[in-house]
Amino acid sequence: CPRRLRGSGWLLFLLVLAGAVWLCRLVTALRRLVGYWEIRSFYIRALGIPAEELCNHSWQSVQARLLALQRRQPLCVPRRELTELDIHHRILRFRNYPVAMVNKSLLPVRFRLPLLGPVVFLTRGLQFNLELLLFRGPAALFQNTWSLRPQ
Repeated sequence: CPRRLRGSGWLLFLLVLAGAVWLCRLVTALRRLVGYWEIRSFYIRALGIPAEELCNHSWQSVQARLLALQRRQPLCVPRRELTELDIHHRILRFRNYPVAMVNKSLLPVRFRLPLLGPVVFLTRGLQFNLELLLFRGPAALFQNTWSLRPQ
């Protein structure tokens, strides 16, 4: 096997490329794991829900604790009084933009194919590019994850 690898530059290139893709996926998984750990810590420390009871709480009880926390200690929210609707809007903010763009026919996701008729098609590439343009790129609508740019 090592002789075959040395003899084929193309095979070696593909193995290095596969290793790089695997490494990127590993880094992404670790970043997500750290994010999940931070969410767990927020539930335990800020909301006062013990780790053993995390899976037993309803969304309404978590929301009630979050509203009580907002009254005691303001979170990174511009307004003083936080409502249930504000919480839902904050959670779904990044999901609602593409949905609204499809509903307003701003995104071309409906196509008319011969023999099949109208179909809805949104590729991962288009979804990634929209996310980059709207939320993560240098000209994004948001200056951070919580507030829009002033302009």
